[in-house]
Amino acid sequence: MSEQAVKDAAPSSGNSILMRAWQANVTRPGDKIINFSPATSDTASASDGGTASPPQRDWVSAIDLVQEAAEAIRISEERAVDLENQLRSVISQAEDEVRQLQKTLASNQVLLSQAEDRARRAEARAKEAETWLVRIYDAVFTAFGSKNKPVPAETGDIGQDAP
Repeated sequence: MSEQAVKDAAPSSGNSILMRAWQANVTRPGDKIINFSPATSDTASASDGGTASPPQRDWVSAIDLVQEAAEAIRISEERAVDLENQLRSVISQAEDEVRQLQKTLASNQVLLSQAEDRARRAEARAKEAETWLVRIYDAVFTAFGSKNKPVPAETGDIGQDAP
């Protein structure tokens, strides 16, 4: 069990088992020592040298401890099942998100491809337009005169003093 699962488990399940074991084995009030040896019903008869009766076992408290341990295990298993279900849900959501992102990526790649095609066509048109502009420029200067001829003064300067 992971450290986080131990923290998330029922806070008193293990502690209650230990406390009940401690309370069952305390022989006198105020005694803080846990006696793990079997409880005897008459310690005085054994110390007198008489025949010792077989130790009395507290089967009811042993069964209670086993039931409490089983309950703690059941609670831990339920918590593990809940965590597994939660993990499955998170995984399912992540898979859905990945599929959606893959669809978005594919559509964006198609859009990018289309934009690149449009850019190539626009560049080809621009290059063709530049070629035609050069031809027109050459045709205009070839037909209307050389490039070295002085340009006549514009008629818009009439009435203004020349410097």
